[in-house]
Amino acid sequence: MSRAAPSATAAEAYVLSYFRTESEALHLAVSDDGREFAALNGGDAVLESDVGAESIRDPFLYDDGERFHLLGTDGWHSDHVVHAASPDLIEWSDPERVPVMADVDGTLNTWAPECYYDEEAGVARLLWSSTVTDGDPPDDPAEQEAYDHRIWACETDDFESFSDPEVFLDPGHNVIDATVAHHDGAYLLAVKDERGANSVDTDHKDVSLGRAETGDGPFTPLSDPVTPAPVEGPTLYRAGGEWWMLYDHFIEGHYGASRSPDGENWERADDAVSVPEGVRHGSVLGVERGVVEGLRDAL
Repeated sequence: MSRAAPSATAAEAYVLSYFRTESEALHLAVSDDGREFAALNGGDAVLESDVGAESIRDPFLYDDGERFHLLGTDGWHSDHVVHAASPDLIEWSDPERVPVMADVDGTLNTWAPECYYDEEAGVARLLWSSTVTDGDPPDDPAEQEAYDHRIWACETDDFESFSDPEVFLDPGHNVIDATVAHHDGAYLLAVKDERGANSVDTDHKDVSLGRAETGDGPFTPLSDPVTPAPVEGPTLYRAGGEWWMLYDHFIEGHYGASRSPDGENWERADDAVSVPEGVRHGSVLGVERGVVEGLRDAL
């Protein structure tokens, strides 16, 4: 890895990666302004996995300056994550499984992997949600009482070798879906409070924020919630000189958005953003305009 990914402030266009309930695979949509996203490839998947659980849930894209990397969830009960690489987001390497939690006894799951570039350490840091327990995994992943997630992390400088996993964020309660973005000398973290029930009248199941001056944190204490509930899969990016956060209203079957001038004061902006129907747990990557033009021509 020769350099960090392009700064979010330099983004000229945007790519949204997501999966669909009926298609656990990589889907892409693009936008010129970070607000109006149009599906590519007729809404069909652009990459599927044939390894592990043969699933790519929660797809996340990262640009290391030389290649794009895809990270995704390898099904409900895996101790691996899915990885693939591409020079242009069009042609992809074969998906592979990375055993990030394979040596941690009692791992029930490894969900929603993402990564960000730590400017001070000069490495990419992968983040994901795992429950580690002495018990057996539940037969039904919806049995939430079996899970008590924390955010775990490891580091890599080449996406071939990875450091041993460590707990990255433990606020003392169940958390999932962490994402980190860097801007103006600070790191902003968004994470879902996974306490509560999967119902529209639940407590918790919302997103809080943390901030750090260095890439390794700490990011606690977390803020009060900045989103409605229940939502999941927050993604953070810069567009039009503002912070934007998109999130999945997974119970109600639609997407939501918030905007902020400073990453601290947020307001709802659902009507300002449009995404394709059926988007699940999407992530937005800022790119050069030529990347999006190439995608439109190819897909």
